[in-house]
Amino acid sequence: MKPVKVRLSSPPRSSFRLKNIRLESFEFNWHCHPEYEIMLMTHSKGKRFVGDSISYYEDGELVFIGSNLPHTLYSPAGILGDRVMHEAILIQFNKTVAGLDVARAPEFHGLQKLFLESSRGIRFHGVTRQLAAQRITKMSTQEGFDRLIQLLRTLNLLGKARDDEREYLSSIEFNQTLKPTHRSRIDRVCTYLNQDYRRRLRLEQAAAMANMSVTAFSRFFKRSTGKTFVRYINELRVGQASKLLIESELSVAEICYQVGFNNVSNFNRRFRELQRMSPKEYRREFVVSH
Repeated sequence: MKPVKVRLSSPPRSSFRLKNIRLESFEFNWHCHPEYEIMLMTHSKGKRFVGDSISYYEDGELVFIGSNLPHTLYSPAGILGDRVMHEAILIQFNKTVAGLDVARAPEFHGLQKLFLESSRGIRFHGVTRQLAAQRITKMSTQEGFDRLIQLLRTLNLLGKARDDEREYLSSIEFNQTLKPTHRSRIDRVCTYLNQDYRRRLRLEQAAAMANMSVTAFSRFFKRSTGKTFVRYINELRVGQASKLLIESELSVAEICYQVGFNNVSNFNRRFRELQRMSPKEYRREFVVSH
């Protein structure tokens, strides 16, 4: 099932959209749009689909969705109680909000990483989530200049979040966050892996590309990506497999070999390890919700 591409328009007196949502249910609506999206769940619980991630959410959760990253919520009526409404605050904007390229302006240097990593979807925790929720709630009562300044302050806060207060939702592969934008060693290696992960890849090959010994490269790769070489490859393969399970009718076995695994049993183990369910269960989650 391919996501529906949605075109959004800003209100005539604002450079971005802010909406207080109050609905009986969230219907499954797999979609994407060029705008970035921040969503604060003020009173709701259900299932969240972001890229190839399927997770459950509760009251107070805060998520930042990147440009063109497919996503949806699913929560049927009555899950909160009879006639109890779901409530959330939704913010949608592009990176040139109010004519400012916030992803590139020197004053917002810290936001470059935030905007890049939002292509996987980010869920915030701890003090960052608490403070951002307060600002977003206040923003919903403001207008004009004050509302815009509050958005920029909120983005600045999210951009400074500690690593232990941010959680990536979708896999690296699903939206291909690593692009060949510059020529550092790790970028060359990761670009190569993103392009060729379907083939049999050896640690020795990657180390040679970086002009390093295997031992030194292993340490370098883990330090640069936060993952072992094998884990990184498995995430790329499982991410692509997840996308094919959602968007195609290929069998699990066909997908297994197409993304680079050499046997179905190993594929099933790695998929369950990363997605916490089997490929068949994963596909069923999308079908049933839809």
